[in-house]
Amino acid sequence: MYRTIHNADHKVLTHDMIQARSLCLDEKIMEAERRSYHTFFDVHVIENSDYTYSVFEEGDYGNLPNHLIDSVVYTTVGKMDDEY
Repeated sequence: MYRTIHNADHKVLTHDMIQARSLCLDEKIMEAERRSYHTFFDVHVIENSDYTYSVFEEGDYGNLPNHLIDSVVYTTVGKMDDEY
């Protein structure tokens, strides 16, 4: 038996929709982790208003604006090190 879940907009999310969003989020987290090895800056996964996800690197855009900070669902630190 499947339960339905209502999100903040009171839209019904079916089991398949939840699974698809979870897979998309996992893919973006993996992308952020891979990207973090090649940067000095934090890399964020942000949930968009259409429930998709994007990867942003602080070095690309400077500090994140407040409306994006509220949408951050995952952050990884830059792992590049120039001290040898």
